[in-house]
Amino acid sequence: MKIGILTFHNADNYGAVLQCYALQEVLKRKFPNGDISVIDYRNGRIEKSYKIIQLRKKTISNIIQFIYIPSLLKERRLFRSFRRRFINVSPVSYSEYDVIFYGSDQIWNFEITGSDLLYLGKDFNGIKISYAASDGGQISDDRTEVKDLLLKFDKISCREKSLAKKVTALTARHDIKTVCDPVFLLSKTDWMKIAILPKEQNYILAYKMSENPDFDREVEKASQYLGKPVIQIVYQKSVRKFFYKKQNIVAGVSVGQFLGYLAYADLVITTSFHGTAFSLIFERPFYVLKIKKRSERIIDLISSVGCIDRYVENISEKIEKIDSVQSLLQEYINSSDIILDEYVKFVSKG
Repeated sequence: MKIGILTFHNADNYGAVLQCYALQEVLKRKFPNGDISVIDYRNGRIEKSYKIIQLRKKTISNIIQFIYIPSLLKERRLFRSFRRRFINVSPVSYSEYDVIFYGSDQIWNFEITGSDLLYLGKDFNGIKISYAASDGGQISDDRTEVKDLLLKFDKISCREKSLAKKVTALTARHDIKTVCDPVFLLSKTDWMKIAILPKEQNYILAYKMSENPDFDREVEKASQYLGKPVIQIVYQKSVRKFFYKKQNIVAGVSVGQFLGYLAYADLVITTSFHGTAFSLIFERPFYVLKIKKRSERIIDLISSVGCIDRYVENISEKIEKIDSVQSLLQEYINSSDIILDEYVKFVSKG
């Protein structure tokens, strides 16, 4: 049986490649005799957003861009190296597949994909299953075509409860499930096998994906409270490093190094969904600084495991450890694994 995965595998983004890798590995375990691969479909809008050179209207913006080219090329090489080593990519040829799993990640976020209906199963006539699909709060439900495509899915599961409710309301289907991101379906031990041990010790890790204007100020407050240095992972260095000299701003971090920095941090401060997810997996104390856009993903996750108090505007001087999260997290993971097993049985019978 040939099983494909359709997701954002080619984005130079830690969360994107790690969720893709996780779903691939889980499906390989669930279908030991299956031929599992990630379909090498590349959405034009996403590909454009990761272009190293993007001409801007302002000359100064173009000049600044060229300054970053060496570090961006290094980053590109690191992500390509991870994909070559860990992700089994196959050419786009939908007719060859018996089953396609759509997800995870924000594949139904039309703002990101430019309303790309291939992520909704268009042009594929085999068994269609979504696993932990997300819309980041942006799916359009006012198009008949979206409803019709969703109705053709054999099984649908969403990463957020809010999206599951939208899909239920749009399609009148009552079989829509909510499941965890696939990164949770691999154990801490699994992830440690590919994590790279950092040279640094006793540090605070900062990782910002969504914008929060007070992020650096809050990070440095935490550094002062704990008396620990800060390592902030960025995709490219900027002039911020000259203003926030208390932080070690690092770019060109490989996927394995990213995991290692998270696994050994004394505290994680982030605005990232996957930064939050791996803090939970590695059992690291963390805070998520509040964001205005696409906050549903993070709020839904930390609410599910009983630590909504970690979603804050300001970091208090008394930084407390997280207790009793693991039992709720394991329940969350187990329930998702049961749903995935149901999908596996459905596919196997088909």
